[in-house]
Amino acid sequence: MRAADVAVVIHRLDLDFAIYRDRVQVTHHPTESFIDQRADYGFSSEASLVANPRYLEDTIVRAIRQILAEGGFSLRDPIARVVGAEGALNTAERAIIETALIEAGMRTVVFELDA
Repeated sequence: MRAADVAVVIHRLDLDFAIYRDRVQVTHHPTESFIDQRADYGFSSEASLVANPRYLEDTIVRAIRQILAEGGFSLRDPIARVVGAEGALNTAERAIIETALIEAGMRTVVFELDA
């Protein structure tokens, strides 16, 4: 079989995120590929789930890279859905998470925690 004979399926980058203490879990919504990414540098503190935004963003980027390594993704209009978190998120934590996801390359961020 030649390489030209192999069909490549291109999926939209549609990711579900769950944020836990020093851990991010990502699921590619259409294919259900799952990544459980521990933080190399802790982003949580005793008082806050997201005490260090830079380290949260680093953890998110590393998780997204693992998903992308599987190949076949369109990077046009990527969407992130925050579907889980350890405890209730306050307004400041939501803003930090949204900013980290946008800085990591996501175009749209939707919080589905209350659904």
